[in-house]
Amino acid sequence: MSLLVEEGQRWAVIGPNGAGKTTLFRAISGEVHPTEGRVELFGDDMTRAAPYRKAQRGVGRTYQVTELFQELTVEENLVIATQAVTAERFCFWRPVRMAGELNEACTSALEAVGLTGARHAGVSEMSHGQQRQLEIAMALASNPKLLLLDEPAAGLSAAERKLMKGLINGLPRDLSIVLIEHDMDIALDLVDRVLVLDNGQPIAEGTPDDIRTDQRVQDVYLKFD
Repeated sequence: MSLLVEEGQRWAVIGPNGAGKTTLFRAISGEVHPTEGRVELFGDDMTRAAPYRKAQRGVGRTYQVTELFQELTVEENLVIATQAVTAERFCFWRPVRMAGELNEACTSALEAVGLTGARHAGVSEMSHGQQRQLEIAMALASNPKLLLLDEPAAGLSAAERKLMKGLINGLPRDLSIVLIEHDMDIALDLVDRVLVLDNGQPIAEGTPDDIRTDQRVQDVYLKFD
């Protein structure tokens, strides 16, 4: 398969369970290495680069299952995410000072996902929807150039899905986004291009309108009224 994401483009990757969507994300982010082919990021071949190297270069990532530090506060989670891509990650014994760029990065990320009022809340006390918002905030806190969102609306109520859709739609337009999502109201309404996978192979690529009317895609995955 081949996927070219231009700066500021928004893509959806859709397909049935087991189609290879998350494996594609894992290859892009460096969690697995492809057996052949290349992964180029920001003009460089980073096929075999470790995940932390790709994160430092500008890849942000969320997961199907929420990955947060449940025993910490919202702010503490964001501090960890922000420091992970700076030289501060090596300062183990010095107290963290919430000032300057660190404070600004955390504040900006909270504002982007609508969690400003929950800054000092414990993560374990938050709803599932709020935790999904926080996970996106953590990805944004590292100031990524490319954001990979793996089923951000999974497990959300109708009201929470609406909020999530507005959140993603409001992200900066110069941020490149690749989205995996089974909720077609989210997947097809938010993106410029769509890639459809089935059994590890691309079966269609095009605009959301192209995909809605593609007979093979409908036969394999979509059923529109």
